[in-house]
This record gives sequence, structure tokens and C-alpha cells, in this order.
Amino acid sequence: MKTAHTFHKQKLAQALSLCGVLLWQLPSVAQEKGATTPTPPAKPAVNVILQNSLRLEEKISDLERKQSPVFVSGQRIDARPDLDMVIEGDASLRKQGLSVRAQRIEYDQSQDTLKAQGQVRIVREGNVFEGPSLKLQADSFQGQFLQPTYSLLKGGGHGEAAEIEFIDAQRATVRQATYTTCSRVPGPSWLPEWVLKAASLQVNEEDNTVQAKEMQLRFKDVPILVAPSLTFPLNSARQSGFLAPLIGIDTVSGIEVSSPYYWNIAPNRDATLSTTVMTKRGVALDSEFRYLETDSQGQARLNVMPNDSLRQQSRWGLSAQHVGGIETGNSVLGRLGVNVNLNRVSDDNYWRDFPRAGLSLTQRLLPASGSVYWGQGDWTLMTQVLKFQTLQDISSPITPPYDRSPQIVARYNKWDVQGFDVGFTADTTRFEADYSQIPGGTSAILRNGQRSYAAAQISHPWLKPWGFVIPKIQLHGTRYQLDTPLASGLSEVNRLLPTFSLDTGLIYERDASFFGRGLRQTLEPRAFFVRTPYKDQSQLPSYDSGATDFNLTTVYSENPYVGQDRIADNNLVTLGVNSRLFDNNTGAELARFGVAQRYRFSDQLVRLPGELPVSSGFSDILLGAGVRWDNRWTFDSTLQFDAQTHRTTRTTLTTRFNPSPYRVFNTAYRLTRDQSEQIDIGWQWPLRDLTWGSDEAP
Repeated sequence: MKTAHTFHKQKLAQALSLCGVLLWQLPSVAQEKGATTPTPPAKPAVNVILQNSLRLEEKISDLERKQSPVFVSGQRIDARPDLDMVIEGDASLRKQGLSVRAQRIEYDQSQDTLKAQGQVRIVREGNVFEGPSLKLQADSFQGQFLQPTYSLLKGGGHGEAAEIEFIDAQRATVRQATYTTCSRVPGPSWLPEWVLKAASLQVNEEDNTVQAKEMQLRFKDVPILVAPSLTFPLNSARQSGFLAPLIGIDTVSGIEVSSPYYWNIAPNRDATLSTTVMTKRGVALDSEFRYLETDSQGQARLNVMPNDSLRQQSRWGLSAQHVGGIETGNSVLGRLGVNVNLNRVSDDNYWRDFPRAGLSLTQRLLPASGSVYWGQGDWTLMTQVLKFQTLQDISSPITPPYDRSPQIVARYNKWDVQGFDVGFTADTTRFEADYSQIPGGTSAILRNGQRSYAAAQISHPWLKPWGFVIPKIQLHGTRYQLDTPLASGLSEVNRLLPTFSLDTGLIYERDASFFGRGLRQTLEPRAFFVRTPYKDQSQLPSYDSGATDFNLTTVYSENPYVGQDRIADNNLVTLGVNSRLFDNNTGAELARFGVAQRYRFSDQLVRLPGELPVSSGFSDILLGAGVRWDNRWTFDSTLQFDAQTHRTTRTTLTTRFNPSPYRVFNTAYRLTRDQSEQIDIGWQWPLRDLTWGSDEAP
């Protein structure tokens, strides 16, 4: 019998009936859009229920899959209803989750089995297989495919094989196989840059693994790794297993070989355990644990070398961080949080001997802190304990910073209170020096004590599209209670200082065009005045104060120092102007240019120990420019120019070229007159681009 229609007549009749009902409803829907079209007479209600289709993540049972309808098409179909059929000429068979195309398909309806010959292409849940001959049990997806090529949706792996044996819908054995994730380039001569060849691949999509037996990894057709068995994930999802070994050579430690094991504990927790052999030092054990919870996250690292042959001692390093917070939902309790940052090592030479142990190559101040904070509305409260471990170098000793044990801070900030912005900060801190870490026993330069301060400020911003005026008044009160008296004999010192500032600016805009590109250009002149009276602070300790960098941002600040121990006597005005270019279409900033200079009406008398005096008159001129005309090129420059000597005292020029991910080239030039001059060059680039030409996909 010859037929050209789809079977399952009952289901087809139901579908046609449903389509008829929907088509019957269309005129009434169309007429609702025209105001003058009369409403048709009421129709009798039709009991039709439209059910949602299956979502992609929903799974149907084996029985439902077996009973699902089959759709076939072809140039010629010979069939015995409910028994079997033969489809020839551009043959196609589709059923739930499965699509088969070939020149000839033999389908046994009673057993739900099929045979396909000639240009066979099978697609199941995104996986594609192509080859000359296929035998398949359609409902269980068990079968055999000869000489196929394959492409897996999960992870994008593809290759070819002598045979694929489908065990079930999630598992398959690929024999005499190749496997690569390099993107295929059209053409018969294409070869992947790297490819894995194996006697067999055990593909398990349920476990997200591929086990390769008698495998060989080849790069540019050159074998680089041979192993009897290797297991790897199908995609980038985390999976427990050994990571690639790390090999290094150090002139002091010798040859270093590390074998890390990754443990995927849970979707939000993992750990890495590693054994490192150093030929001149010994064996080190390294571990890292990470976690990510709903209200907290953190990590911990521990490195242990029981016996360092070079130092004749045990070595260890510990680093742990935790950040957590809880929204209580209570109007009084508000938000509570805990932060922990712990860093400790066994000895002063650890940072030099183990630069890859999780610490910065030059980090010699290791903080250990724990803090608890509370926040509710405009109020925040924080208390912390902070202690440092200072890693001393005999050739370059440093003075350790003060520990804070403890520090308690309260802050209140409220914006737009009848047009005013108000803020208040109160802080009390116990500063203590660890005399055991001070080189040479120079403990006399450090003075333990308690510092308490309160700072209040109020401002009234007038903000308009064309400019702004922001007057601000600050009042800063500080009290020192010192363990040892000052040279004046006082052990308690109070300081009260007001500060007034006025920040003003205008914003002009105009349309512009550069290189045929429509732009919006701004001109933004700015004037900033600040006045703080003088109070002698030369005998006060400097617990946490330091000079800020002099740049186009800090030139508009009230105090040239960070911290609370020095408040400069300022009577100055800063004048500057900025100009920026914006793209009309995207609003992105393409370029910015700025210049600023201070004029000091009187000398600055307040200084940090060892700091040079600051005289009245004009400061150096600051100039800055930044250009990002497209997403690839970035240019930034800052210059500090001395108008009296007509020379630059500081210069920084940086460029960045970033044409695509993993491709970046940086250059920087830095000059500080009579101190240093540096040129930095850094780059990251795939080696295949440098050797075989650029190719976005391997």
C-alpha cells in the first residue's frame, strides 16, 4: 500500500478540530480592532481546553515517550498500518525528542525500532550524529551507528568514530574516536589545533563526564600526552578530579612539581588539595576551601611544609576570609553582619620563599581582623579588632602599623532634609604597637593610646542641569588619652577645628562632530574654596594619617591627609576646567580633558613628620587627559607641571589595546622628577596567534 499522509488518524482529527475552533474565533478577534465593525451575534460556548506545552526541562515517562505520535515523510512510503513501514527518498521520521533523516528508513511500529541507510542524520535533545548506517531502538535510544561524526550540545565537543553504541538516552560508547572542542572551519583540509584520540570514549551526560581509554592528546598533530585512562567533564561545570599538574623551576627551591586535586563538595562549596614537591626544600601540603551561602561567603587557605631542608624548620601560611550578613526584617535589629580577614605565616622569610602561596609577592604587612556591624536606615555601627604581622627584612626594615584593639565607629547620614545633607561620625579606637616586631628596639617612636573623635557636617547642594553650588560646614573634635606623656608633659590632648568649603561649577554643552561622528561636548569650569584655621598638631601621634596623592580628584578636597590625626590649616582656592566628549547614540564618554591649579593664601603649617613645608602661592598645574574612542584602545595621561621651573615634576602615560577577550597589550611610562623613571610593558595573547596567525576559535 502506498500513502503520503501522516498516520495516527485520531490524533490528526483532534488537531484539525482544534484548528477549526481557533479559526472560527479569529473573526471576532479581528473585529475588536475596528471601532466601526459591528459585533457578531453570540455563538454557543465551545468546551475547548488549551493546555500548556511541556517545558524543556520537564521529562516525560518512558511509557509516554513510547506512546507519543510518530511523524514521517518521504518521496515514497510503503506501510502496513500499526505494523511497519519503509520510507524512501529524503526520508524523515520524528517523534518525541528524536529526529531522523536518511535516504531510506525502515520503521517497525510494533517494536518501535528503525534502520536507516544513506546520509543518516539523527538529532536527539541537541546532540547531532551523522553517518551511513544506523540501527536504533527509538523508545530507549539503544542502538548502533557506523562510521559517524558527532556533535554534543553540552560543552560543544565533536569528532568522528568507527562506531557509536548508544546504551541509553544519557550514555554512549564511542569507539576509535576523536574529540575536540575547536570550532570547525568550512573546508575539507581543516584540522583542529588540538584533538584527543582514544580507543573508546564512555560518554555519560547524566554524570557530565567523558572517560577516554588508551588516549592520546595531540596539539598541531604532535602527541603531548598519552595515558591509559583519563576522565574529564563534558562542559565547564565543576567536577571532582585531578587538575593539570603544575611544574616550575626556582633557583633557590629547585624544581617544583604540584599535583592538585579538585573536590566539588556541593554546588556552593569546593576544595582543592595539592601536594607540592620542591627538590631542594621538601614536600608541602596545600589546601583551599571555598563556600558561597545565601547570606555569607568565604574562603580559607592553608599551606604547610613540615620540614624545610633549606631553613631547617617547619613552614606554614594561613589565609582566611569570611563576609556575612543577615537581614533580620526587624525595624530595630536591621541588618547584622560579620567580617573576618585572617593572614598569618610562620616566619619573616615566608613571603620571599613562597611567593605563590596566596600572598602578594611584596606583601609584608599581614592583617588579621574581625568586625561586627549593624545597619538600620540612616545609622550604621561597627566594631572591629585589627592586628598586623610585620614581616621584617634585615636589609629594609619597616615600622609596623598600630594595632586597633578595638575600634568602635558609629555613622549617621541623611540626605535632602529640607534641602540639607547632614552627616555625623563618632569613633573611638585603642591603638597599640607590637614592640616585638619593631626593628632595633626603637619603641620610643611609637606611643600607645586611645583616640576618640566626632565629626559633623552639613551642606546645602543647589544642583541644576547647568551647574551647582555646594556650601559645606564641618566640625571636627578629637581627644587623645596617651599611655606616655608628650614632650609638653600632657597625656590628654583635645583638638576642635571647624572647616568651611564652597564648591561651585558650571556645565556648558554643545553639539559637535569629530571624524564624522556626532558628539556632545561639555565645558565644565569649577571653583573650590576651603578655609580651616591653624592649630598646632606637631606633638600629636600619627596613628593612621598619611598624605593623599595630588591629582585632579584630591585637588578639590578639604584636607590633604587621610586619617584623623592631621587636619591641615587651609586657606586656598582651586580653579579648574574639564571638557568631555560623549557619543550621541550611546551616551558613552569618549574623551575627557582637565586642568586645575591651587592658589594658597597662606603657608600650610600643619605637616606630617618628615614632610616638606607647603608655601603660599600657586601650586603645580595638574593636567589630565583620557581617550577611549572605541572599545579597543584606551589612553590616559596625567602631568604635574611646575610653572616656576617650567618642568614636569610627575608624568604618567598609559595605553591599553584590548581587541578581544584574552588579548591585551599595556604600556605605561611613569616619571617622578629626581626620584624614579619607569617603563612598564605587559601583554596577554594566545600563542597560536603569534605562531600560526589569528584565529578566534582553535
